[in-house]
Amino acid sequence: MNFPERLTKWIQWIKSKPKFLVPILVPVLLLSVVLLWKSNSSNKDVSEIIQGSIIESVYGLATVTSSDVYHLRVAVPSAIRKIYVEEGDQVKEGTPLVEFDSFGTMRSPLDGVVTKVAYETKETVVPQTPVVTVMDLRKRYLIVSLEEKGAVKVQKGQKVRVRFEALGDKNFSGEVKSVYPADGQFQVHITPENIPPQILPGMTADVAIETSSKENVVLVPIKGIRSGKIKILENGKIQTKEIQTGIANSEYAELLSGEVRIGDKVLLQGDN
Repeated sequence: MNFPERLTKWIQWIKSKPKFLVPILVPVLLLSVVLLWKSNSSNKDVSEIIQGSIIESVYGLATVTSSDVYHLRVAVPSAIRKIYVEEGDQVKEGTPLVEFDSFGTMRSPLDGVVTKVAYETKETVVPQTPVVTVMDLRKRYLIVSLEEKGAVKVQKGQKVRVRFEALGDKNFSGEVKSVYPADGQFQVHITPENIPPQILPGMTADVAIETSSKENVVLVPIKGIRSGKIKILENGKIQTKEIQTGIANSEYAELLSGEVRIGDKVLLQGDN
């Protein structure tokens, strides 16, 4: 019988009693309601210690990048005689891009899309500045910047789960290709698998790098752990137990030691 049904039954029972008993029974009813409500609330705030598998991951926001980009530059100042392409144009290897007064026509060395045209006809180009950029949108990888604490766990070959917000809850797979420092940060190069063509360079993805995993271990609810201790609910009493944990994810932590067992009910204590 659930809480509303019990309350309705008690009210009906009180109504059936003589009126002179009502002032005595109402406080008893109120006390019972409070105790029952607390009991129901506590039942919702417990979770059991279980046995299972666990994967520890490092999370980050990655950016899609093209691995094949061509920036047309010149070594000496030269005026532009003609520009053959516009931004968004599809080009093939050998397609004319720009004709200069000083050294003729420059062509694309790859198949791709023109993503930037930085000058106009008759303008003089500053040496080593990109004039036209061509990008192969089919060759893409992910780059994510991590803090030192997360980067130290990442290694080449680890599996990665990838999710693009624009595609909803659909997940893709990937693999860590390399980890390296750059400009005071730690970058992770991720090679994705079978991502759709509408995912373009510059878009972002949520990534979870699987740094460690274990099977058939005892797992403690992560929200029940506070400063290395958990509270066990047993026979209506709460006992505090000290534990040591190993790898963890957002839901559970691996139990390394502690006087607890599978099936124990852990009192959840909110976010740690």
